[in-house]
Amino acid sequence: MLPLMRQAAGTHRWLQILTLVLTLCQVTRADQVSLPTGPAPIVVPSSNDWEGNDGPWSSFTIEIGTPAQSINVLISTASYQTWGVDPAGCTSTDPSTCPTSRGRFYNNSASTSWEPNEANITTDIYDLELESNLGYSGKGRFGFDDITLGYLGGGGPTLANQTVASIAAKDFYMGIFGVKPQASNFTSLTDPVPSFMQNLRAQSTIPSLSWAYTAGNQYRLNEVYGSLVLGGYDVSKFKPNNLTFNFGPEDDRELLVQLNSITSGDGTSLLEQPVPMFLDSTVPYIYLPEAACAVFESTFGLVWDAKTELYLLTNAQHTSLKAQNPTITFTLGSLTSVETVEIVLPYAAFDLTVSYPIVANESRYFPLKRANDSSQYTLGRTFFQEAYIIADYERRNFSVSECNWDASAVQNIVAILPPTTLPTPPSISSPSNSTQSISTVTSTHPPPIAAIAAGASGGALILAFSALMLILRQRRRKANGIKLSELEPPSNTNVNRASILKAELDGSSVNLTSPLHSNIHEVSGNSDLKSPFPSASHAVEIDSYGRKWPAPPSAVEIGESKNMMMQGEIYEMDAGEVAIEMSGIGSGRRRSRGGGLMSFVEGDDWDRVQMSPGGVREMGSPVSALVSPVSPVFRPR
Repeated sequence: MLPLMRQAAGTHRWLQILTLVLTLCQVTRADQVSLPTGPAPIVVPSSNDWEGNDGPWSSFTIEIGTPAQSINVLISTASYQTWGVDPAGCTSTDPSTCPTSRGRFYNNSASTSWEPNEANITTDIYDLELESNLGYSGKGRFGFDDITLGYLGGGGPTLANQTVASIAAKDFYMGIFGVKPQASNFTSLTDPVPSFMQNLRAQSTIPSLSWAYTAGNQYRLNEVYGSLVLGGYDVSKFKPNNLTFNFGPEDDRELLVQLNSITSGDGTSLLEQPVPMFLDSTVPYIYLPEAACAVFESTFGLVWDAKTELYLLTNAQHTSLKAQNPTITFTLGSLTSVETVEIVLPYAAFDLTVSYPIVANESRYFPLKRANDSSQYTLGRTFFQEAYIIADYERRNFSVSECNWDASAVQNIVAILPPTTLPTPPSISSPSNSTQSISTVTSTHPPPIAAIAAGASGGALILAFSALMLILRQRRRKANGIKLSELEPPSNTNVNRASILKAELDGSSVNLTSPLHSNIHEVSGNSDLKSPFPSASHAVEIDSYGRKWPAPPSAVEIGESKNMMMQGEIYEMDAGEVAIEMSGIGSGRRRSRGGGLMSFVEGDDWDRVQMSPGGVREMGSPVSALVSPVSPVFRPR
């Protein structure tokens, strides 16, 4: 009877383990993964307005200065600065609607927290340089001021001492908010000024240097506003695919894709051969080779206007194209993958209007541009109406996905956590890309692609199967043990059982390999079954050789030794330069306020800030210098 009781107790213990494992499977399939907590992504609210002289486009509200001046801006995936339109940007010869059509003014002279850029002793006016390869030009008065995402009091973060330019040039008709995490250099490369994104990361206000963006449009679901997430993405906004792009080799053109083909709805090929294309939401147009533009002209009856350098549409052309309602499919690929992704644009995506000062009277136009060479090949904001872009600057990769137009979809924000780095195996060189890691999600939020879910679910199922095999094996062993004990003399029943007990799973681990990224491994080496998820301190990674390595130390914070930096992380400057930036002693920084960022205090999920007033510094250059072609100009690098 006693052996049978022992067998029942052992079986009960194994059934408990199996129940726990099956529960893990269910939790993983539901993507309810509990991971270490950290800063949440920032969802930047749209302004709920449609603006711009070449769209219209869904804009975003930010506030600059003290007292706060609310302006609407467009998102620039290629810029790392914030620009607002100066009052000099509208003159007496402009329409009365000029201030509102440009997103309202940012008047730096009315801000007590404004500090001019003193990198150069003669002027604080610099060439804008953004999109100069596309023929854009202009000047800006650069300085430093406080910036709030969204309306003040709306819960968005406020950072002090941020790079800001007031612009008057009409090439950039509205202000911009740059999401690229790259420093500005007003003097030399040894004195960089961190961008807004870099400062958010340095303050641990976002989980990683990453963003996700789609421009929105007016023709889907009775208007869909643009969506911008910093440090994560919105699962509900896109349809996942298997293609991940590595950053391009040029720092100013990282978001580079291979455009394999363009086809119309009837199968007509609109592109002779694949070309590299730069993703850039700063501009509205799609810049293609002239040969491709010629095919568009013949296919859709477009006529090039040499004066405006646009494909202006007459009412008759617009009516005809609207009746045809053609679709245009852009097939993107990568030189390192056989996977492709298709982004389909209906004619409505190209049905835009252009107005003053590009043309005297508002007109419809087709946002296609003739590119002079490959440096101009660009997929602009028109493309972003149907594409959802996720860029991860710490892993140096990005994805392009088709937007999801499900009206019932509910916002589901997922954080992109910093990558982990494996130590180099002793005596063996690491293979290239062996330390890559896919984006990780926060608890209760499903990932955008099945990589994490499928990997975790598969690993859990393997664990469940292994546990079941162990149960069956243990039962067989115990059954044999019972038979043997019946033949043994009673004196042997007092053998010390503790000497033969061991860990139930014997410390085995599960390799959770993503089906979408074959060279990526995420694994937990903690076999403690008290919790279905390992603690961060027990994390284990598996390299491509199948060896386990302990998790790396936490990410290096500003001011720490360079020797502690992890492989795969992106750092704009070494620790010494970071210290200069935070202390504000660099030649291009503000000095009167001590430099650095506003200090965050306990508050809501956004983190509150402590405001400190500052004095206004006068500069010799008049505001009119922004629009004068003979103004002394220095070029920020």
